[in-house]
Amino acid sequence: MFIKNILSTLLIISVIVSQEPCEGTCLSEEETINLFNNIQECEFELEKSKEINENLNSQIYMYIQSDSLYKSQIEDYKRQLELKEEMIDLVKPKWYHNRYLWFGFGVAFTSGNVLLAGQLN
Repeated sequence: MFIKNILSTLLIISVIVSQEPCEGTCLSEEETINLFNNIQECEFELEKSKEINENLNSQIYMYIQSDSLYKSQIEDYKRQLELKEEMIDLVKPKWYHNRYLWFGFGVAFTSGNVLLAGQLN
């Protein structure tokens, strides 16, 4: 009896173990390997796309920082141009600093003195 129970248990176990658990929807070994390779390839592409996304986000952040820096530089240059215009107006010679005007006055004054000195007799 004991041996019969052991044999029947072994028979049941062998039947259960030898049966395919997938019931007609199993993949062959080659298909399983291809599926595994495709999954690994998808995971690799996902990692790469995440790295590219992080890189692009950092580039956008750097662009925003440099853009704000450039805007402040542009404002500084505009202010510098305004100050230069004011300085040009302050340094520009006035009408009475014209050397030809002073030369003309000098010639007229000298010739007037010479004319008056000739009339002293």
